[in-house]
Amino acid sequence: MNIALLLGGISTERNISMISGRAVTKALRGLGHTVTPIDPASGILTDAELEAATAAPVSDEWLRSADPTRILQLPTIAEVREADVVYNVLHGKYGEDGYIQSILDIHGIRYTGSGMLASAVAMDKVMSKMLFQVGGIPTPHWVTVKPSQARNEQVLEEIRREIPGAIVVKPNDQGSTVGMTIVESGILDEVSAAIQLAGKYSDTILIEQYIPGRELTVAVLGEEALPVIEIIPHEGFYDYTHKYTKGQTEYQCPADISEEVRDHIMNLAVTAHHILGCKAISRVDFRLTEDNMPVCLEVNTSPGFTELSLVPMAAREAGIEFGPLCEEIIRLSTEDAS
Repeated sequence: MNIALLLGGISTERNISMISGRAVTKALRGLGHTVTPIDPASGILTDAELEAATAAPVSDEWLRSADPTRILQLPTIAEVREADVVYNVLHGKYGEDGYIQSILDIHGIRYTGSGMLASAVAMDKVMSKMLFQVGGIPTPHWVTVKPSQARNEQVLEEIRREIPGAIVVKPNDQGSTVGMTIVESGILDEVSAAIQLAGKYSDTILIEQYIPGRELTVAVLGEEALPVIEIIPHEGFYDYTHKYTKGQTEYQCPADISEEVRDHIMNLAVTAHHILGCKAISRVDFRLTEDNMPVCLEVNTSPGFTELSLVPMAAREAGIEFGPLCEEIIRLSTEDAS
């Protein structure tokens, strides 16, 4: 199969996407496929450029210099236009939010993963939470504010009245916990600072109730939930450093939970996948309260595929190795395409 693989891009998760793409490129080439890695920000990548990728956060200066309109040129690249399928490993803005999906749709180019609408809705955390409520999926209570309201004392006081106790402040449309803060105190200055940080990455700030408990995630492959994983950071919370640095986090797969709780969480994950209209692959994140009640946080339509990533870990537990997993995602993404 002739595959154009999209990686990198111009989001805050660019470098993680590069590492994900490197792993998928090697796996698919090892199975005999012709794979051309393409970075929307710079074009076709050499093997040396792939090998040089690191998980270091991309700089704000680089992001400001990037040109989003270059993505519009992707369909003019012969390797994209003539590919049997485009394998999308882009994470975050312009890659996971429906932007690239709409461009490929317009040009009739087949690609992996969810379509434009599901990608856009899943990336919009507030819209996702509204649909979770419609589908009977428990999710933390939330409010939204604008970055311009960060120093509005009346707004800050309303937030604390609406959601007493610890809160999570994060951009509405980012991944990898970029711009996220957990505020445990009632100090308004801390809330203000958290809103200002999140406001660097989004025009809408989501503030939701912090749910104490265990952190669980469930990958959905096609119509089936893969084994539940528990995420146990060595300290603090599962932030960018804990996600992408070896030794910073422990994982239990399958999670040490009862069969009843396991089945309930897996069913909720599949329901969330369906209610957002996801296709082929997603990863659904939960908190599990002390009363063993799962609370859904969000759905990721382009989850990481690095060596530390959770979807490949769950797939291995289910007996699916990395290369066949990548091939299955292609099959599930294209089986209904004409």
